[in-house]
Amino acid sequence: MSPLVAFGRFEVLRLVRSWRFIIITVGFPVVFYMLFLGDHTPSKAVAGTVPWRAYLMVSMCSFGALVAGLTSGGARLSAERASGWARQLRVTPIPTWSYVLTKVSASMLVILPVIILVEIVGATFGGVQLAARIWFELAAVLWVSSVPFAALGVLVGFTVNAETAFATVTGLMFVLGYFGGLFNPVSSMPSVLRSAATALPNYHHDQLGLSLIQGTALGLEHWAVLVAYTAAIALAVMMRHRKEELKGTA
Repeated sequence: MSPLVAFGRFEVLRLVRSWRFIIITVGFPVVFYMLFLGDHTPSKAVAGTVPWRAYLMVSMCSFGALVAGLTSGGARLSAERASGWARQLRVTPIPTWSYVLTKVSASMLVILPVIILVEIVGATFGGVQLAARIWFELAAVLWVSSVPFAALGVLVGFTVNAETAFATVTGLMFVLGYFGGLFNPVSSMPSVLRSAATALPNYHHDQLGLSLIQGTALGLEHWAVLVAYTAAIALAVMMRHRKEELKGTA
C-alpha cells in the first residue's frame, strides 16, 4: 500500500471512529428533518410542483452535506495544526499537496452516506415517494455538487485556530443553512433575503436536487455558481496551505 493510499485510509477511519463527529454529522440533518416535517400540509407544493416533505428532504440532504463538509475539515484540521501533526506530515514521503486533497476526499466520502441516510429517512419516516432512478440520481447529483462544502471545511481548518474552530463551523452551518433557504422555502422569505439566498452555494446545491424531483433540466447557472465557489475556495486553500508551509520552514 502506497503512503498516499495509507494516509487516505487513515483519515477516513479517524472520521468514522469519532462518535462526536458521527452524532453531529448524521444527527443534525435527520433530527431537523423530523422536527420540521409537520410544519406544512404534507401534499402542499412549496417549490414548483415539489411537495413539502420532498422539498424538506432535499434541503436536509443539502444541509447534511454542508455539515459533513464543515465538520470533517474545520475543527479537526485546526486541532491538527495546533498539535503539530500537520508539521510532522511534512517530513513524510507523502507529497505536500496530498494533505489538502486527502482532507477534501475524506470529507466527500463522508458526505455520500449522510445524503443516503437522509433519503432513507425521507422514504420511510417522511413518506416521500420517488421513482427508483430518481433516488439514485438525486444522491449522485447532490454528492458530486457537494465539493465546495468539503473545500470550505478545509479552508476553515486552515484559517481559524483550534479554540474558535467549533464556534466558526457551527455558525457557518446555521447561517448558510438558514439564509440559503434550507429551513424555509426561499419563496417565503423577504425580498432582501431571497436575493441573499441566491448568492449562496447551498441554495444552488438545493436547487439541483429540486430540479431532479420536478423532472426539469439541471440549470447550468446552478452548476456555474458551485464551480465558481469551488475554484475560489480552492485558491484560498492553496494560499493558506502555502503560507503554513512557509511558516513551517521559517
